[in-house]
Amino acid sequence: MNQNRLNKIAQKLNIELDEENRAILKLKIRDKSNFLSPYYFDKPLISGEVADYLLNNKRILVWKNGITIKIISNEITKEEENLYSQAIKEYFKDAQINGKRHQKFNYVLSIIMFVIGILVFSLMFILDASFPNKLGLWKEVIDVIAWVFIWEAVDVAVIEKLEKSNETKIAKNITESKIIFEKDKIL
Repeated sequence: MNQNRLNKIAQKLNIELDEENRAILKLKIRDKSNFLSPYYFDKPLISGEVADYLLNNKRILVWKNGITIKIISNEITKEEENLYSQAIKEYFKDAQINGKRHQKFNYVLSIIMFVIGILVFSLMFILDASFPNKLGLWKEVIDVIAWVFIWEAVDVAVIEKLEKSNETKIAKNITESKIIFEKDKIL
């Protein structure tokens, strides 16, 4: 995409770009005590509040050229910068892995549901052929059950995939983001 078009899109969406055409997400920290989660095992993770703040900026997080997270704080020392960067990336790396696992599980689930729907349809046709004009209302009930399984398979495979793929893309963008630290000029 050419530079003028990219700048126009960024301006319309009220997104600031860096020199690499990455969208800039600014995070100002006045109190670092709640930045890291107190619950982690071997790798530090950000708190839920920080994750919520980051995720509330979806128009920036889905930017195709990537993102730069600019952390503005006088609280964070040079020695802590790597720790905070790692905490952000680890939190969203876990989210990305969980999203991929969830998508794989949903594919398996949708295949199983589709097969059940086909089997129920087959059962309906077999029963209808074996007992012509004797199923009555049960034929319609079996038909509805089959369609419910097939529709749920489509819902899980397609509609939920679209929702989860956006979340996985956001997690990937944050994991691959450039994180820079800046001192707050205004106290």
